[in-house]
Amino acid sequence: MTAHTRCDDAVRHARPVGARASVQDAYLKASWQRCLQDYQMRPEVAHEPPRAPSHMLSESREALHRLLRIARVEMQNFYEQIGHSNNTLVLTDASGLVLEQLCDSRQARVFRAVGLVPGFLWDEPHAGTNGPGTCLLEGRALTVYRDEHFFRNFSNLSCSAAPIRDPAGKLLAVLDVSCFDCTDSRQSQMQTMLLVSASARSIEKMYFSSTMSENWILRFHNRAECVGMMRDAMLAVDGDGLVCGADAAAALLLGQERPGDLLGVEIEQLFELNAERLHDRAHEMPCRVWSARGLAPGSNYFFSVRPPLQARTSGQRIVAATQIAPQRPTTAAGANLEATGERDPAMAFNIWCAEQVMDKRINILLQGDTGTGKGTLAKAIHQRSSRSRHPFIAMCCAAIPETLAESELFGYAAGAFTGARSGGMRGKIVASHGGTLFLDEIGDMPLSLQARLLHVLEEREVTPLGSTKAIPVDLHIISASNHDLPQLIQKGLFREDLYYRLNGITLSLPPLRDRHDLRELISAVCISENDGRAATITPQAMDCLLAHAWPGNIRELRNVVRTALALSSDCTLHLEHLPLAMRRHAAEVGAAPASAALPAPVPGTPADGEPGVSEIMALLQHHRWNISHAAEALGVSRNTLYRRMHRLGILTPRSR
Repeated sequence: MTAHTRCDDAVRHARPVGARASVQDAYLKASWQRCLQDYQMRPEVAHEPPRAPSHMLSESREALHRLLRIARVEMQNFYEQIGHSNNTLVLTDASGLVLEQLCDSRQARVFRAVGLVPGFLWDEPHAGTNGPGTCLLEGRALTVYRDEHFFRNFSNLSCSAAPIRDPAGKLLAVLDVSCFDCTDSRQSQMQTMLLVSASARSIEKMYFSSTMSENWILRFHNRAECVGMMRDAMLAVDGDGLVCGADAAAALLLGQERPGDLLGVEIEQLFELNAERLHDRAHEMPCRVWSARGLAPGSNYFFSVRPPLQARTSGQRIVAATQIAPQRPTTAAGANLEATGERDPAMAFNIWCAEQVMDKRINILLQGDTGTGKGTLAKAIHQRSSRSRHPFIAMCCAAIPETLAESELFGYAAGAFTGARSGGMRGKIVASHGGTLFLDEIGDMPLSLQARLLHVLEEREVTPLGSTKAIPVDLHIISASNHDLPQLIQKGLFREDLYYRLNGITLSLPPLRDRHDLRELISAVCISENDGRAATITPQAMDCLLAHAWPGNIRELRNVVRTALALSSDCTLHLEHLPLAMRRHAAEVGAAPASAALPAPVPGTPADGEPGVSEIMALLQHHRWNISHAAEALGVSRNTLYRRMHRLGILTPRSR
């Protein structure tokens, strides 16, 4: 029997050659039939997916840049979950072109050999039956297991793929997990397919929120506990009450075939709800769940609504000095949560996760480099939560000596030790009762305190030092660390049982240099460091700030901006107010003109033995343009230094 005959027989029986798929997997039969009849392919021929022209990859990445920013964060989180060295995680566009890939470095050569890397086409007409390509045509999550692939040289792969759609229901991309030389059964791939579907859904939701940010975003379900979770439905509604975005779950709940069928429909035609009531609910009950009837008999839904965000300007090039308006004072509790960075995909995901768990007795662990704003995010979560009327108590575990940390955290009774307060001390755990206890640098907590803290978490009560009476506490903990806690566990420096108690959910804060809302953060910091008054940043100064790597993160940014504003005489932050090293780096990478990085002097020649322009400029910058200090360092008088500056054409910032 020829290979062609065997393939025809396999198609008739809905089973590829040698495959272990069930007859119910009709998509495999349909795909093989397309390969044989439409694409005129032969399974016995060794095949490699073609490499697309390089411009296709760059153009597709540019067109999907917003999706990619979101997807990269979720892909990294997902890849850490699957944690299998034989797995690779890929993202393709709607044409099957691989845009992104994550895999173990030891397996990179294997996946490169089969072309499962960026730049290769994995649509069906080019690669036969496969996970990403068949998912694109079927428009649903599916698995192609080993020899269910059309070409035999792909039979060592097991692929599970899920589609990602835009707010109009158009298929944008495919997320795929492929395992090389998979030894698990085909039935076990069902779990992988569910995981990749959930991850694709997460990307889809964040992309929906990002692209529809200037509209009212309505999340709803017919079960209250599902609102705000992965299973809920999403609608974007404009100011006139017209639906301008919908996802597949919304179409399903509202009895439509496709999300696109809901576009342009008035919100009043779907629910007993008009635009005015929607707006009122958003302001009165932001992100809180409420109910309204559907128009279908007996239908009832539960909703939460987010009002439009301010129109984005981060992508616009500033061609003149940017005037930054003062921020309005915060009036609503928790209004600061979005201000922590909802325009950055990673931070937007953190905010969304925090909103889901902050009122559900789930402890939160914040991970991130020093200075990334973990304390700010913790306080914002507290202010938004139902605990906002109670205290927010913070303690840095690395800043208090071990001998004092125990009494600071757990408190002590009167006369517990020499030097104790006559009335004793409550301790931070008791002080945070009903509110939030923020434990910063939790990785530096001594092991003896970790054991006591674990007991408090388990028993929900604390016994102060020197006392035998336990005090019940309503305790909610947000902890933070810049250490890799699992690594500390392996070294025996952190208790594994405490880690799982504190780690109800982990939110990872990106370093400042990786933030996509860096321009907005710089502007916000400029206002806050200027006592809330309007400030101005010139384009050259902004470009220089954007080009800096920010090893000190937000803390470093605040220090730089605070100093620059102090040097400014008119609340305008100029390039020359920034540190010299920062300006030189910006000039090297082309973020600011070299002529602006070091102000160009009027032509002049230093006298023999005198320092030149660059030396005097460096000295003046080092002394923050304090002429007296610079002159003293040179060993000359102020007048002499002024004469040299005049001769060399060096102007002070005020003169410029």
